[in-house]
Amino acid sequence: MTKNYEIIIYDGICVLCNYFIRFILEKDREAHFKATNLQSNFTKTKYPEILAVDSVAVILENGKILQKSKAVYYILQKVKVLLLIRVLIYVFPTFFSNIVYDFIALIRYKLFGKYSYCPVLKGDLKNRIIE
Repeated sequence: MTKNYEIIIYDGICVLCNYFIRFILEKDREAHFKATNLQSNFTKTKYPEILAVDSVAVILENGKILQKSKAVYYILQKVKVLLLIRVLIYVFPTFFSNIVYDFIALIRYKLFGKYSYCPVLKGDLKNRIIE
């Protein structure tokens, strides 16, 4: 029997996003998620609508797409990490959480930097990446 998984799509050239995805995949001991980036052929061919939003997204098993703060909340909830951030996202209305998300997304390159290309994850995490 093959294990079902959901897909996280993230900005592969963003240093913050790469740190986040490594953190999540390392903590995701039950392998709920695989990941790919916005720059991948997979995203460009199967989910081009996500490129227009330029945000983290989760493709659920049923095909539904979560984006921005809903995606972050879902990921953190599923992996059971960062309780304080989960509570803050849960307590505030989605529109407010998305304003905070959009602000961080706007300044992420200035604060954390960006890569010229998406770095390749190594070791055990490499098999969790969709090219």
